[in-house]
Amino acid sequence: MMFLIFGIALLVLVLRDIFQTVVVPRGKIAGYRIAPLLVHNLVWPPFRYAASKIGSAAWRAEVLGLFAPFVLVMLLTIWICLLIAAFGLIAFALDSNFSPPLDSLLTALYVSGSSVLTLGASEFTTKSTAARFLLLAAAFVGMFVTASVVSLLFTLIGAIHRREILVSITANIAGSPASGIAVLETYSLLNGQKSLADFYDEWHHWCADISESHKAYPILPFYRSNDPLTSWLTALGAVLDSMALLFSANPDMDCFPARVTYHFGSQLVNDLANTWKLELPELQAPSDEEFHSVYLRLQAANYCSHDEKAAKENFALLRKEYLPAHRALCQYIAASHPPLSTEYRLQLPTLQRK
Repeated sequence: MMFLIFGIALLVLVLRDIFQTVVVPRGKIAGYRIAPLLVHNLVWPPFRYAASKIGSAAWRAEVLGLFAPFVLVMLLTIWICLLIAAFGLIAFALDSNFSPPLDSLLTALYVSGSSVLTLGASEFTTKSTAARFLLLAAAFVGMFVTASVVSLLFTLIGAIHRREILVSITANIAGSPASGIAVLETYSLLNGQKSLADFYDEWHHWCADISESHKAYPILPFYRSNDPLTSWLTALGAVLDSMALLFSANPDMDCFPARVTYHFGSQLVNDLANTWKLELPELQAPSDEEFHSVYLRLQAANYCSHDEKAAKENFALLRKEYLPAHRALCQYIAASHPPLSTEYRLQLPTLQRK
């Protein structure tokens, strides 16, 4: 009876975990799921430490890129092993219902594993309806778990593709890694300051997508970009910096999408840092010389309506809303921080007029 109770309890817990991870993922119950425990507590800390010892940035990015697929395979393996254990305990409790009888727990695990993996143990036959339905249930659950993981894989791939499209666009207009001042200069260079609203509106939708998907699927943040110098967090930080610079230099600028995106992006990084229970670092404001060079570039791009001192004070206040949480997230997932400024210039072909 003890084996039967333990087996049923384990089966219910595993099926509940699969259901909450694949069918109805919700970030608020992450503490009671295997995937967040596996990612944040067991595998990622030693993996990140080992990767930090690699000197080459390109090779370090390659190694870090293996983490998320490795965890996904490990998660499937854990689910299958736990299901085999659960059905094995139940089968061992019903040992007399098999012919020949299951003489040990190891034999019961063999019968359970052959059913979960839909192989079938031909040397054992069932003598009761309960045993027959047990093996049928084990085969059904095994196929359900495999199909669920395949479905999960397609969901993750779709979320990654949606995320990386805008990251690639930002890298194209502002360099890799991107910077906030490079974003603003590119739009000014192309006389496209009015198009900034459309750019920030796209990032508003991007933040909404990330808020939903990356909280529900804890493995998603660890999928890396193809470029070793950037990531989704790096691009987000550059966009937040660009809005902070824009509003600090011109507080009266009428750009509603930018204001909404700044609020949503700041809330997103703080929510993720709180979800992962990260300790926020204390950060210093940029030096006078560093901000002065950025301010001169803002002036040249025709963004300034305030003097430099007021702009710097505004920038410090705006950046305080998101920068500590963003830096904590970058440090945690080993992503590069966006620089305050870069010398990137978008090069477009020019045509000769006849």
